[in-house]
Amino acid sequence: MRSRTTVLVMLLLVLSIFTLPPVAANTPINAVGWYTLGRTLTDEGNYTEALQAYNQSLTLDPSYAEAWNGLADVLNRANRYTNDPLATLNLALEASNRSLELNASSATAWINHGQILYNIGHYYQDQLNDKITANRYYNEQLDSFNTAISVEPDNADAWFNKAYALCGMGRCTEGVVAFQKVEVLDPSYPNLEANLNIAEKLAVTETPFYIKYDVEIGLAAIVLVGAVLWYVAVRKKY
Repeated sequence: MRSRTTVLVMLLLVLSIFTLPPVAANTPINAVGWYTLGRTLTDEGNYTEALQAYNQSLTLDPSYAEAWNGLADVLNRANRYTNDPLATLNLALEASNRSLELNASSATAWINHGQILYNIGHYYQDQLNDKITANRYYNEQLDSFNTAISVEPDNADAWFNKAYALCGMGRCTEGVVAFQKVEVLDPSYPNLEANLNIAEKLAVTETPFYIKYDVEIGLAAIVLVGAVLWYVAVRKKY
């Protein structure tokens, strides 16, 4: 009952953002049919009708994890066409969380989760000039892609998104390694070569970690030397 109530709440929120058209003539007869239609409409860029299809699917089966993920995906894609993009992205995140609650072993759902987190972070950085909050979402985004990889280690999409995220966070040296992993898994991955070339150029300009963290390394060295001297002194005493 609770999950069905959640679906209805989501439906009302979506309806407050979009005006949905009448149902198409070839009406699906079950949740899978509505979900399949939703995916087709999403691929076609028909986000309004895709939302309708996913909501119909979830009304019939509130525990349909893939439909929740589809709803999250279309809300994420459509956010810029709404009056309140951040509210739409938060709806996408709620739907994504619900999908993962139902099926945490879906690499596709984790990738979608990471992409939503990226868009929320980008909104905070670009529109609200709140870099602290943006970075929090960026870090959560990377966690999602890493989880997708742990679920499905050979998923090229997960590795590509991880690489892209790392470069966006100023960690292109790591990003290059991730892009190279994509190259091994799927040499023909779209836009791989261009992104890898950009990452390699940016990686050259990055500050080496031993300079970036020189203070931390120095303190660690002092502690280590102190520990060694203490150990030597104790050994001599006894």
